[in-house]
Amino acid sequence: MNLEEELREVLSQEAEMRTTPTPDIDRMVNGGQDRLRRRNTTRISLAAAAAVLLIGGGVYGVTQMGGDDADVDSGVTTLPTGPTGPTQPADPPSWADTDGAPTEPGTYRAYVGAGADGKSIVADLTVHGSRWTGSNYPVAYDGEQFAGMGVYQPESVAGGCQMEAGLEPAAAEPQQLARQLAQMPRADIVQPPTPTNAFGHSATHLRLRVDAACSGDAAYQVAEGAAGGRGISYFDKRPEAGIVIIDFWVMDVDGTPVIVDMFRTEDAPSKLVDQAKAARQSVTFVTGG
Repeated sequence: MNLEEELREVLSQEAEMRTTPTPDIDRMVNGGQDRLRRRNTTRISLAAAAAVLLIGGGVYGVTQMGGDDADVDSGVTTLPTGPTGPTQPADPPSWADTDGAPTEPGTYRAYVGAGADGKSIVADLTVHGSRWTGSNYPVAYDGEQFAGMGVYQPESVAGGCQMEAGLEPAAAEPQQLARQLAQMPRADIVQPPTPTNAFGHSATHLRLRVDAACSGDAAYQVAEGAAGGRGISYFDKRPEAGIVIIDFWVMDVDGTPVIVDMFRTEDAPSKLVDQAKAARQSVTFVTGG
């Protein structure tokens, strides 16, 4: 037997003599339980961490929602502890006929008439300067000369020195009413009825030169209205100088013909004229009352 054969035989015998070892069951079980405990511990730790993240995220979300709600109406009404808006100004005092007594400068509210719907029409007006007297309408008077203005709803017009006897029913349409005024007795037309805009309305403007120095106790009557008569004779000391220049602005206010006028003696000083002009320009209608 050669060396190779001897070596093969020895190895074969060695292989036959080896036996497969018996598995160590206790060690395997104990090792499996250790791995299971480690796996469960890991799972519990991950779950706890996830819960912490979830709780933290939930708190963060609630905090964010609360922050957003702070910028919008939460539905809770907080009672104010002080004034909540601008104070509405009080209405100005009413213009009063004081039978020629002095009137203080200021803003007044004058009754004009009633609209087609029956609601009152009033006008706010402001008088500046001195020498104003309280008649049916504002008049600035220096003892010899005068200037004034008025705002009214006419019921009848064009009485002239005949006063009530010469009055005729006022036209219901502004242009027709302007033509009635242009035909007043003892009057010359300086400017014929002309369309314009005034006091926030379409209007018709005309200017007349009137001989208003009536004889006896008569006074020149332009119109009769809801607020009283509209006369333009204020000649206490110089009845012979009875020429009056009067402007009319005729317009529709709430379906009702309304007149704003300004009048003055022909040679009235500019100071009086400017006072009357400023008062006329201040007129603001207040409707719907």
